[in-house]
Amino acid sequence: MHGTIPRPDRTVIGIGFAFLGFAILSSADALTKLLSSHYSIFEIASIDAVFASLIVIPVVVRAEGFASLRPRRPGLALLRCALAAGSLIFCFVAFSKIPLADGYAIAFIAPLAVTALSVPLLGERVGWRQWIAVMVGFAAVTIILRPDVGAAGFGQFCMLASALLFALSLLVLRRIAASEPTGALMIAYLGMVFAMGLPMALAEWRTPMLRDFALLFVMGLCTGLGNVVLIKAARAAPAAIVSSFMYTQLVWGGVLGLLLFGDLPDSITLIGSAVIIACGLYTLWHASRQARIEATAQ
Repeated sequence: MHGTIPRPDRTVIGIGFAFLGFAILSSADALTKLLSSHYSIFEIASIDAVFASLIVIPVVVRAEGFASLRPRRPGLALLRCALAAGSLIFCFVAFSKIPLADGYAIAFIAPLAVTALSVPLLGERVGWRQWIAVMVGFAAVTIILRPDVGAAGFGQFCMLASALLFALSLLVLRRIAASEPTGALMIAYLGMVFAMGLPMALAEWRTPMLRDFALLFVMGLCTGLGNVVLIKAARAAPAAIVSSFMYTQLVWGGVLGLLLFGDLPDSITLIGSAVIIACGLYTLWHASRQARIEATAQ
C-alpha cells in the first residue's frame, strides 16, 4: 500500500510528463528545420528513425520484455504505423518550408479531424456543440492558409496533409490500443519511417559533417525520449488531459522559431491559432466530461 501513488498525484505526474514530452518533441522539430537547409528531409528522417530506435528499444524491452515488440494484429498495426510515418514525413517537409509556429497552428487541426472522422469510421456519436467546434476550427485553418490571397504554399499544404494522416493514425490506434503492446507500435512506426525515407535519402545522400552528425544524434535522442516520456504520461494521466498539452507546441515552436530562425508569426496566424486551440480544448473538455458522466452512471 505504501508503494501505491494516489490517483490525483499520478495525474499531476502525467501532466508533468506530457509537458516535458511535447517540449522535447518540439526541440526535435526545430532541429529538423535547422538541418533541412543542408540535407534531404528523407535523409534526416531515416537517420532520426535509427537513432530514435536505439533509445526506444532498450527502454521498452527493459520495461515490458521482448514480447512487447511483437504485434498482435499486424495488419492494423502496420496501417497505423504507415499513416503515422507518412504524417511525420509530410511534417518534416513542411517544417523545412515554413516557420515552426505556423506549422503547429495548422497541425492543431488533427484533434478536431479525429472528432469529425470518428463518426463515419468508428460509429461514435458527436454532439452538435462538438460539430460547431470542428467547423469553427476548420474555418480557422482556412484563414491561416489564406488561399484567397495566395499566402498558402507547398509547406502549408504538407502540414495539412500531415495533420490529416496523423488524425487517421489516431483513429486506427483507438481501435487497437487495448490489444497492441507499446513496443510493437513504436518499433513498427520507426521502422516504417526508415523504410519510407531511405530510398529518397540514398538518391540525395550527403554525408553529414561531424557537427551535423551530432545534431542528428541529438534529434534522434529527442524523438525517442519524447515518445517514451509521452508513453509514461499516457499511463499516468487520462488521454484527454495528455493530448490537450499538444497545444503547448505552439509556444515552444514560437520560442524556438524566434531564437533559432528569427521567425515571428503574423497576427492572422496568432488569431487563427487561438481559435483552433479554443475549439480543440473545448472538444477535449467535452469528451472528458462525457467520460466522467458515463463512469458515474455505471
